[in-house]
Amino acid sequence: MKQANVQIGQTYLAKVSGKLVIVRVVGRSPYKRGRFELFDAVNLETGRRISITAARLRGRVEREVNNQ
Repeated sequence: MKQANVQIGQTYLAKVSGKLVIVRVVGRSPYKRGRFELFDAVNLETGRRISITAARLRGRVEREVNNQ
């Protein structure tokens, strides 16, 4: 996915630690990885905060996700 297409507050399918999980993007990180912008996100499966690039996002999740 391109970083221009990432929307804050949306949920996405992302590759994290080798598996696909649902994450919610909560903001932009003040840091960069080379020329790539980092986004702050929450892994909805574990509740942990992560920093992620747009390249690891696979697509937007349209259905409702229950927060635990």
